[in-house]
Amino acid sequence: MTRFRSLLAALLCVFGFSISPRATAQEPRLDQLLDTCQRQISNERYELAYRTAAEALSLSRKRADRRGEARATNLLAVAAFHTNRTNEAIRYFKQASATADDAGILTIQARALARAGALLRLSGRYEDALFCVNEALRLYRRFRAPVGEVLMLSQLGAIYADTADFAKAAQLLQDALALAKRLSDPEPQAAILARLFVVEKGRGDLGAALEYGRQAEALFARLAPSLRTVELFYQLGTAHVALGQPQQALPRFEQALRIARELRAPQFAGVILGGLADVQLASGNASAALDSATMAISTLQQGGGSRHLETGFLATRAEAQRLLGRSAEALASYREALAALEQARALSIPTEISRAGIVATRHQVFAGAIELMHSLSQPAEAFDVAEAYHARAFLDVLAESGIESPGELGPAQQAQEDRLFENISNIQRQLWQTDLPAGEESRLNRQLAQAENALDLFRLEQRRADPRYNRINPPQLLTHGRIAADLLDAETALIEYVLGDKRSYAWVVFRGRIASVILPSAAELAADVAACRAASFTRVSSATAAQAIVKLRGQSRRLYQKLFQPLEPHLAGARKLIIVPDGPLSYLPFEMLAGDPKRAASTAPYLVERFSMSYAPSASALAALRSMRQHAAEAKGVIAFGDPVYEKNETLDGASAGTADRGPELRRLPYTRTEVNEIAALFPVAERRVFLGAEANEANVKREPLQQYRYVHFATHALVDEARPARSRIVLSLPADAREDGALQMSEVMRLKLQADLVALSACRTGLGQLLKGEGMIGLTRAFLYAGAESVAVSLWDVNDIATAALMKAFYKNLQQGLQKDDALRQAKLALIRGPQLAWRHPYYWASFVLVGDTE
Repeated sequence: MTRFRSLLAALLCVFGFSISPRATAQEPRLDQLLDTCQRQISNERYELAYRTAAEALSLSRKRADRRGEARATNLLAVAAFHTNRTNEAIRYFKQASATADDAGILTIQARALARAGALLRLSGRYEDALFCVNEALRLYRRFRAPVGEVLMLSQLGAIYADTADFAKAAQLLQDALALAKRLSDPEPQAAILARLFVVEKGRGDLGAALEYGRQAEALFARLAPSLRTVELFYQLGTAHVALGQPQQALPRFEQALRIARELRAPQFAGVILGGLADVQLASGNASAALDSATMAISTLQQGGGSRHLETGFLATRAEAQRLLGRSAEALASYREALAALEQARALSIPTEISRAGIVATRHQVFAGAIELMHSLSQPAEAFDVAEAYHARAFLDVLAESGIESPGELGPAQQAQEDRLFENISNIQRQLWQTDLPAGEESRLNRQLAQAENALDLFRLEQRRADPRYNRINPPQLLTHGRIAADLLDAETALIEYVLGDKRSYAWVVFRGRIASVILPSAAELAADVAACRAASFTRVSSATAAQAIVKLRGQSRRLYQKLFQPLEPHLAGARKLIIVPDGPLSYLPFEMLAGDPKRAASTAPYLVERFSMSYAPSASALAALRSMRQHAAEAKGVIAFGDPVYEKNETLDGASAGTADRGPELRRLPYTRTEVNEIAALFPVAERRVFLGAEANEANVKREPLQQYRYVHFATHALVDEARPARSRIVLSLPADAREDGALQMSEVMRLKLQADLVALSACRTGLGQLLKGEGMIGLTRAFLYAGAESVAVSLWDVNDIATAALMKAFYKNLQQGLQKDDALRQAKLALIRGPQLAWRHPYYWASFVLVGDTE
């Protein structure tokens, strides 16, 4: 009986509930078969149960007994799972759900969906898993089953954690934990705490993770062993590996493996064997690691497989082979790992964060492959791996951006989407009120997260129902040969970086040749970038400028020597640079680095004095932007928004703006009015449209035909949310009677239709967002590229509005004189560096703005 209870606990973990209760069957023999099958499963006679369930299913269909068919299909799925027929189990659970829906048995429908979702998650099929679990959650809420709601919220959190959307995972799990505590049931609480452990470990906060692990372990000690226990012990083991404590990890993995085998769960056994392989590799036992990794791959595949998990095991196998001197086998394993990862990406949740997270969590696969290829003197193939590593989610979303159009939704769907946006706006307006009562901010933040999840789910459902998405061919990755031939002219070099834990790499593609160099580790470069940025933020006066510039030039020169000087031999003759950064390099404007191999260190110029520069998510992304943007002949002139009103009842030009409180302490930017007017004056009256003060509001941005303008300019405040980049926003005026919230967020930007050569975000920190390994910065920049801009000018830190106004005026003047965008921005920066304002010569005033995208 104890064994049976353990099995039920295991099934509860994987499927969400134990075997569904008996339902009355019209056919006596069918009822007997179903009862027999349940007993066989309880006695762990799974093969026999599989045959009995198949017989019951056949009979129920013959008798047209839909209730009996639902029960039989559900039992057949359970038996299939325990006989290593995972894909069959998923198919039967889905069939059981559909049959139960037809028969009106909501409980079986919900449980079957929950079980299908759990197995789909274990198989790495995250998009399908998300759909099934969300449907189960909807049903549990419909018939008010709080235990089911808790389990589905926890399962959703696990799905998002697997795909590295940790902010969303944490919110869902905290909601589940609060509900579970009200139920006073220790088992779901333990499971949720274990998954919060995973989230914090993924975020890099191992201290918080271990505290959640301690709480979960204390609860699990009071319960029968289950697959939730297995998951916790496995994750604790991986945490010790990350902390460099392989000997403490080993007993955790051994405990987990023993329980998984007792519960006959090969998928979990395969995962744990992969963890053991990592411990053995970290301990220097490459031979044992190779055996464990090979066994992990085989075991996982026998249990149905997960390409996401297999990717890591294949990389571990490759590293073991490399250490054993079997380079050819290691290279083959790395290639297999990269192919598996490509398949895993296709099965992920089709959101930008989740697609990017699949790659970010497998960063070491790319770094290991690149290191091996470099050691084998294969720089070209290593560069192709770097291209496969960079900005893959960007390419996916860019390919889909032409499909997602508000005008293509039906009236009812459009109304629903509008209501979802309006709900988000209403909650945000409440959050931005001052002096909120205690606890109200937390409640509103939960509501906001739920509203955002509802919008995401609506879009995923629309995407799932739209056959056009199945016909999309993502942009092809460019090889180094195609980049040299199709993307670069004789004056332009591409520089691409990949940062690694031990060492980093950079490639130069120029005039048909490719060269690579080895650079310091990511940690060392990150520290130097942070120091350089910190010195850049110093606001100086005319009296202190010279001393501050000397100090900053010294720091930037040291970074130049590590990051750029090794590339100099391969850049002779280059006038323009396209830089594909990685990791913390995304925070760095390379223009401010000081160095030149032909000049003494004390007189070395900034790189902006030697090169025109632009930035790209990847070379393939840049090529995709060029090929996908087809501008209408009539697109011309400029539309600009500036000097928004932020204070309640503030008046401008004698008219009351009537704005509501904005929450964040935002002050007016008076020089943005000057900036916009001076830029507009460069264009004929018929080719300019200007919105200032109260007119610089969200409704006007959405109402205007932006696609008619070559340049779109925002001179406003911007607020960046690095944890939830979708909340990053351009802050505009908010009239008192507006339905909008006065914040143009990422998701709203992506709904705009642009045909712009350039969007300029003349505001603070508009180039920042959530930084993910490989993917780069997810934020406002990309949203405007998706909406149709060829390039976006953004800032990397808080800017001075007076200097920015001068910089932007010079930038547009240069554009109007026919300079390409990178040259135009370079000349505008040089004007400040060499101008009469001594303080403005400091990089704080000119280096922040960079150009991302296509500059031609």
